[in-house]
Amino acid sequence: MSEWLEPLIKIALVVGASQAAVAYLVLVERKAAAYLQDRLGPNRVGPWGLLQPLADGLKFILKEEIVPDGADRWLFLLAPLAILATATFVFATIPFGYVVPGPGGQSIALTIAPNSDIGLLFVFAVGSLGVYGVILGGWASNSKYSLLGGLRSSAQLISYEIPLGLSVIGVLLFAGSLNMETIMTEQARSGWWWVVVQPLGFVVFMVSGCAEATRLPFDLPECEQELIAGYHTEYTGMKFGMFAFAEYLHMITIAFLAVILFFGGWHFWGLAPYTEANEVGLLGALIRVIVLNFKVLLMIFFFMWIRWSWPRFRYDQLMDLAWKAMIPLGLINLAICAYCQEFLKPDDYTTRAILGWLAVGGCLAWGAFSASAQPAPVRPSPVRVG
Repeated sequence: MSEWLEPLIKIALVVGASQAAVAYLVLVERKAAAYLQDRLGPNRVGPWGLLQPLADGLKFILKEEIVPDGADRWLFLLAPLAILATATFVFATIPFGYVVPGPGGQSIALTIAPNSDIGLLFVFAVGSLGVYGVILGGWASNSKYSLLGGLRSSAQLISYEIPLGLSVIGVLLFAGSLNMETIMTEQARSGWWWVVVQPLGFVVFMVSGCAEATRLPFDLPECEQELIAGYHTEYTGMKFGMFAFAEYLHMITIAFLAVILFFGGWHFWGLAPYTEANEVGLLGALIRVIVLNFKVLLMIFFFMWIRWSWPRFRYDQLMDLAWKAMIPLGLINLAICAYCQEFLKPDDYTTRAILGWLAVGGCLAWGAFSASAQPAPVRPSPVRVG
């Protein structure tokens, strides 16, 4: 296959699949929310409501597009494009499987930009640019609610990028590479998923990733009780749809990264074991694609479950969690991983796992001790009138 045709085909497949996935993940989430709240959910458009995403898309297209008076028109229009573009670009280096056998005995990697030595760094760098779309949307709207939402977002996303980065440094130490294909291959070769070896890093990654995707209980930039809709209060039609689309792409990205970095990616014992790329057949390649994407779907459902089960944090609680809990825990995980890498044998994952779980137990014990040492809140005595 020619050097320019293969990437174009991959880009078209990824963009088309991501749009369809977001449309139907919205339906899945609405159905899941209905189940958790003892409701029926969407069931009017098509059999079992399966055509609801088409109706929602048509509604977004036909809605009136409004630009508020006093708004900076060009920045107002640029903001949703910026956040959607950055949310889409990150998929350039994310693997969707292992390899598939191609013509002439060559293997085709299931990544738009395969074997990128800066793959994970590219995802973090491009993904962090999405905050500019939020800030631009909040500032250009000429609305106090939107501006406050943009300010909240800038503080939240920048704060949680620190523990998010700390949580993956241990993975990079063990893999010795920023290449996500190498990270999955190393887990498959050793037979150890790094959620077992680095449980503390996984907890920090999941909490920080949920906050970076601005999903409940971390959706303070668009908190409707206080800010109506936050940074996208003044947006209508497809411009609002692009913000919602980008939010779901962020959630999918975090789910892919969690699976690739901590759950072995395409690896599963017995079903999809470690195999050299040139030895993978068509059936083996299909199994690995199914295993990886099934894990991602389970992770996405976990995010949905959290959203409809947990109440929203206060903003001070949100920032305290980042600076007083997640960053210290990320540093502890980094110190343990650095110790293991320096003083233990490269394949001694049993000791690494024991140290990782001891760290989790120590942090839980310290948290319980700190909570018990705090004085009980003093309730004011009732005031009698008359």
